[in-house]
Amino acid sequence: MATYDYRSSERKSADQRIPPRFSRENEALCSSAKTVASPFTDEILNAPNPKKFYMPVFILFDGTTHPIDHIYHIRLKMALNTNDDYLMCKCSPTSLDGPAFNWFKNLTQGSIAGFQDLCDKFISQYYGNKRPAKDVSSLFTTKQHEDERLQAFLTRFNLVKSMVMECHPSTAVQALKLAMNRGTTFHTSLVVDTPKTMDELNERADGFVHLEEEEVANAWKTSIISTEEKSKTKIR
Repeated sequence: MATYDYRSSERKSADQRIPPRFSRENEALCSSAKTVASPFTDEILNAPNPKKFYMPVFILFDGTTHPIDHIYHIRLKMALNTNDDYLMCKCSPTSLDGPAFNWFKNLTQGSIAGFQDLCDKFISQYYGNKRPAKDVSSLFTTKQHEDERLQAFLTRFNLVKSMVMECHPSTAVQALKLAMNRGTTFHTSLVVDTPKTMDELNERADGFVHLEEEEVANAWKTSIISTEEKSKTKIR
């Protein structure tokens, strides 16, 4: 008994409704897409993709940020699924945007044979975006603002510290003590019992951050209650 393919019939009827001009343009676009030169070698382009693979969502690189940071970001995202070299090559261009994507399109056809080749060309192109490394003195010039809360200050201090190439933990602790506002409970704690490692420092800082946040929340609640009491007094 013959079966009737409804889906095939629907596709045919839909194709019949497409004007001839649009059909010709679509065929031309598909044909030109197949002839677009790729910087990747045939081995990369023809390599089979894993059956179970989910394309990660990358932070887009537009040519203005640090190239090494972006490569590190790609490696971390891809490591969640696979470390296949050819697949990393195929996925990486989806993280490029604007001028950076135009740079990739203009690479010589077949000039990239692996992910390391792509990384080398990418870093060479955007090496000028590299952030200059800071020395230890930048830590000692970082100061906590008068009304700056502990969490915000620690975030800013650790950002500067991350850009220092080599910094001994004891040096970072001493710089933090000098950078903090005098008289705070956390500063007093550091003076009385100075941590010996950054892990110990961060663990203690977390406790004082939670304490400060709780004090701020209690002060806010007290202010609200005081305002409500004043309003009730005026009404009476």
